[in-house]
Amino acid sequence: MRRTNIRPSRPALSVSPLEEVESAFLALASPPWPLTLPGSLLPEPGAGVLSVTRVRSRMAHPSCTAEARARVWREVLCRCQAHGEPWCTVAVGFAIPGLRRALSRLPRLAEVEACELEQEVLTAVTTELTAMPAEAEEAGLRLLRAGDRAAHRLLYAAQRARRTAPVPLDENTVARPFSVGGYAEVFEVLERAVGAGVLGKEEAELIAQTRLERRLMAQAANEVGMSVRAAFRRRSAAEQRLAAALAAREF
Repeated sequence: MRRTNIRPSRPALSVSPLEEVESAFLALASPPWPLTLPGSLLPEPGAGVLSVTRVRSRMAHPSCTAEARARVWREVLCRCQAHGEPWCTVAVGFAIPGLRRALSRLPRLAEVEACELEQEVLTAVTTELTAMPAEAEEAGLRLLRAGDRAAHRLLYAAQRARRTAPVPLDENTVARPFSVGGYAEVFEVLERAVGAGVLGKEEAELIAQTRLERRLMAQAANEVGMSVRAAFRRRSAAEQRLAAALAAREF
């Protein structure tokens, strides 16, 4: 396995999943053809149409009634079902502020990176949105609850694995039941694991880059040609195999 070097970050890949959706949402409201909704939904005095970003801001204002928010959600859900994108992005974009608040209240675990948690939340929100009828009551709250449940499931699974795993993961290194003097020794262990068939080269690269070099998973996943979510799963399974092999002194 080649030893990787810390490389300059690629800005396009350093964006979190929530930030990617937020950027897409904001782009929909950009000139020269901003995506709009009727101002009468809120209502907004004197406004014929409002950009989707303005609508989101008005919905969050204390003066906006529950009835007005319900009208907006019904309209957006109707457009989601009739046209698909970009209205699905609008619906998720409306939920982003609430999702951020919910995530900020959750505990942080070394085993779960922020990008992985956000991706899991967005997947749950999108799934809930797809199944939601246009006349759904409290649509925004349903999306938030779906994301919150997904986040708690992931964190609970990580905490349960921490309690039951024979070798806990350290935040900054690969899983291991032994002492090492520095990164050189850890790279050597990874190389030996590849040679013994315990790890594949791509798996060793993911561990080295994200655990030792502290690179973002989005960057590492791009280099090995897989999605961020798949890379998190691949690394987790590889670390468990590595820990078990080291504990059994298989190499």
